[in-house]
Amino acid sequence: MTEDRYLELLGPVDRALLDEGTGGDGTGARFSADPTSLVHALGSEEAFTFVFGETDEVAAVSPMLLFAVVVHRGATEVATSGHVTERVGGRMLVPVFDSGNLAAFAANEWNRLFLVELLGSFTKVASGARYERHGGRLRKRKFSELDPASLSELLLSAPAPERPGLWRRLGDLALFTTGVFPDHAIRHTLGPLELERILRSVPRQDRLQLADQLESFDALDPLLRAFGPRWYRLTADHAVIPGTGDFFRGISDDFDTARRFLAFLSDRYLFNRRTWLFPWNG
Repeated sequence: MTEDRYLELLGPVDRALLDEGTGGDGTGARFSADPTSLVHALGSEEAFTFVFGETDEVAAVSPMLLFAVVVHRGATEVATSGHVTERVGGRMLVPVFDSGNLAAFAANEWNRLFLVELLGSFTKVASGARYERHGGRLRKRKFSELDPASLSELLLSAPAPERPGLWRRLGDLALFTTGVFPDHAIRHTLGPLELERILRSVPRQDRLQLADQLESFDALDPLLRAFGPRWYRLTADHAVIPGTGDFFRGISDDFDTARRFLAFLSDRYLFNRRTWLFPWNG
């Protein structure tokens, strides 16, 4: 069950605020005594009203609590909506009458927890420099979790036990970027060297299957949509933690549905708050 994990993600301050906002005594003690009540509170109308109020001002809560409330609220909305909107070309919103698939995905408690943690993991990102030895000399290379090319290059030199984690992060980056920042993914172009590094992050058989799409990969969006499911499948195929293989295989299969649900959440709740929630974007 996911309840214990939410207790870890939402610290005492978050739990106390959520308790106060949903009619409790403001201590959060009831959530520790009954973790199931915490999940129920996250999906309540009271929690959404407490976090977002009746204006654009957001309550002074942590991003993780906001994400947890948003994901649960979104799951409720798509379950009762005949359609959702989808951003086309990074700007225009159009109605799509396929909310049933999104509702089925979001109804799974593990999928909801996965998206909460995914969003939370991008509030801060790792970046810096690493050094490689070439011909007896050290060469400095920049590194960023937001750059699929540098992550792919790191993957190529990583020991085998570290590769599943890097494939997972590449999959997360693909899902996050195309779901929450589709405007960036559509505008961003890739050079030949970047494309070559990313291509080498998957087995040769995958590269051959993608051969007829290479011309479209000068833009980041189609590349991430094609590689995201493959990175998650590689995560599943090389999983070392029991049970995670099946989960990430499911995320691989449902990548586009997960992307569209994230896009729905982004447009509905996060779009005008992205600079605050993800400060590196500012």
